[in-house]
Amino acid sequence: MKLPGEIYIEENGVFQLDCSAALWSTDQIHTLYHAAGTFLCDADFVAETEKFLVLIEYKNASIPNAANPDRFKPSSPQKIDNIARKFYDSLHYLTLEAKNKPLRYVYIVEYPQAGVTERKMLRNAIANKLPFKMQQGRQRKLVDDFEVLSISEWNEHAEYAVFPLTPVYPFS
Repeated sequence: MKLPGEIYIEENGVFQLDCSAALWSTDQIHTLYHAAGTFLCDADFVAETEKFLVLIEYKNASIPNAANPDRFKPSSPQKIDNIARKFYDSLHYLTLEAKNKPLRYVYIVEYPQAGVTERKMLRNAIANKLPFKMQQGRQRKLVDDFEVLSISEWNEHAEYAVFPLTPVYPFS
């Protein structure tokens, strides 16, 4: 039985992702991996639509009371590798759940220096670590699309806006 989507509150308790329009969704990959004692990394959320799955990684260094937001370096080689690894490692969970629709990976990121240009450069650096080249000419794709979006870009996206990311409480 497929459970409908739910509303998930991100780890800082400041924003919520409303997946109630999803056919199925979860924020429990980390919990499963941790309980199993694996060393795997994971994306924060997964939502399923009629046409595709979207794997979502979320990072917000611009929230009120963020700890050391100026030290967040999203374009560091280690961070880029980590975001790519979260994609690869999350594939294991999707396989266990028999989820095999086309897969999109979205990194929603907010940080003090973030702008369209920075997100595009970040997108290109991470995309180079994902299996786009490897899957060319193959019978199946591991990933169909990858985007780096701000919260407002996510909320205005033609297909992702059905899963709004909003503050849990209004900022003061």
